[in-house]
Amino acid sequence: MQMEIEWFAEQLISGSIESCWEKLLRFMDAGANSLFIYEQVLTSAMRYIGSLWEQNLISVADEHLASGLCDILITRYGMAVNQAPANGLKAMFLCVEGETHDLGLKIVGALFREHGWDTRSYGVGLPLELAVASGMNWRPDVIGLSVSMAANLPAARTYEESLAELFHGPTIMIGGRQAGAYAALRQSSERLVLATSLLDVGEWLRARQTDMPRRRSAGKS
Repeated sequence: MQMEIEWFAEQLISGSIESCWEKLLRFMDAGANSLFIYEQVLTSAMRYIGSLWEQNLISVADEHLASGLCDILITRYGMAVNQAPANGLKAMFLCVEGETHDLGLKIVGALFREHGWDTRSYGVGLPLELAVASGMNWRPDVIGLSVSMAANLPAARTYEESLAELFHGPTIMIGGRQAGAYAALRQSSERLVLATSLLDVGEWLRARQTDMPRRRSAGKS
């Protein structure tokens, strides 16, 4: 699999988006699900590209090109995969100020949409006051925060605590490369979900989907 990931990364760096898309189609034809596509292929390829950049084996321009193509592939795959019926739930996603990458955030948003959620993504560096205002106006059931840089952990906690105080009581989901470090600062609870991997997000979504019929039945009794 590692050789396939390295090949996929090389195609992204070279701008060969159709070769990448054809590879994704082959994975889909072989029965790969979205978690595999997003985590094992796209995320793994971008991590490999990141390691090449850190070793000065590729340029910033190469990394930006690959990120742009990966963004397109996320959207293209999301349009091609079967979507669950709308479930009436809403989720908004954003990166705390200081963050400069939001591909992981877009992947999580795409996974939520696939499970029937109405989603909004505010991208990188949304100021806290605007995040709070958006949360107040749209009243999402889940607010997802991405933090990938250790220096932004204090900001993530400030965002979490402020957004958790919204009157409608949203669940706050913390993800990104520093989610594990954040878990050492804060314990997960019913209102705080710590997603250290996309698998955590998938498991949470499946559990929520299973729980929804029981909650609807309880509401009718």
